[in-house]
Amino acid sequence: MHDSQDLALAGGVFLLLFSCAFLLSRLGVPNIISFMLAGLLGRFFLPHGAEEVLRLLEYSAVSLLLFFIGLEYSFERLAGMRKVIVPGLLDVAFNLLPVAFLSYLLTGDLLLSLVLGAALYPSSTAITAKLFMDYKRLVNPEAEFLIGLLIFEDLISILLLSVLVGLKLSGQADPYSLGKGLLVVLLLFLLFYLVRSPSRRLFHYIEKRVEEELVPFLVLGLLLLSSGIALKMGISEALVAFMLGVLVPEKSKVFQTIEKSLSELKDLSIGVFFFMFTFHSELSLDFNLWLLLLLIPVSVVLKLLSTYLGALLYGFGKRTAVRASLSFLQRGEFSVIFASLYEPAQSITFLLVLFTALLGSLSFVGAPELSRRLFPKRDLRAPPPAPPS
Repeated sequence: MHDSQDLALAGGVFLLLFSCAFLLSRLGVPNIISFMLAGLLGRFFLPHGAEEVLRLLEYSAVSLLLFFIGLEYSFERLAGMRKVIVPGLLDVAFNLLPVAFLSYLLTGDLLLSLVLGAALYPSSTAITAKLFMDYKRLVNPEAEFLIGLLIFEDLISILLLSVLVGLKLSGQADPYSLGKGLLVVLLLFLLFYLVRSPSRRLFHYIEKRVEEELVPFLVLGLLLLSSGIALKMGISEALVAFMLGVLVPEKSKVFQTIEKSLSELKDLSIGVFFFMFTFHSELSLDFNLWLLLLLIPVSVVLKLLSTYLGALLYGFGKRTAVRASLSFLQRGEFSVIFASLYEPAQSITFLLVLFTALLGSLSFVGAPELSRRLFPKRDLRAPPPAPPS
């Protein structure tokens, strides 16, 4: 049984998370960055026993996040995302491969290079969505394009996470391990696709026979049990959690109950996860400084180029494409999740996420005015149909 010190430590962590997020929100700092800075601050005056008190929330954060992302999709919706495939592949080619290649040239560490490439590939879904809402730009034509691109990035990131978890557990990064990881991912997709019909009958049974207030216990139990079994077998718990979310029928009462009952627990877990990342990560200045100085401009320029070219391919004019590219620089949650897999990547990723999140937020605010100055004439092309939502 936990003693009074454990309760006080847990309370102190949550109050620190609240205080940092509340104070820094006045300066426009995203909550993700505030939680990471809270963890950095906590290293100076919180005993390391504090991390043990909240360990379950930290471990469950990734599973809960990916499960809720999975809730937003179905197999039919995933198949209908054809319009963002070309811009999405361009996004991968510009932001994942060059970063991994340059990192490998400077370090010779394949796993570090893969983790850094994966960490600097996806833009932050949480920060981008909040910026669109705060600045009332969801009505702009580029909003649907960027949301579709975020969805594509989420899917690719889940695949990458599955492969990297397998590499971490095997302790090596070679062509055989990479091929094995990809094969496991494909087999899991096939397995969940085959069980989608039986699962619908199961959810229909749950709606009829199980009381609504008991559904969160069942779902959370299945989610954490499946994630634990997946890790034990050397499979990414993130992919399993995501596919479990995909299986839940969108218009069912179970779906509504999950969103109502577990979304706050997901937000709480994510805050703790970012806090713990900086609280007990081996952050230091003992890393390749030249690599950091190279990746800072590369990560910004390549994301600008890939988003601009992707928007043109999607059907936008130059002004809208510039506005979209300036609104998509911020990295966040997936970058930290990738970095947590490999200790040598954590210090560099922390600094890069901090830099791109702050720069991306400022760039987002200035994007409409800057795009107007660069291209005074309004785009003549009509906005293309929105991707599936």
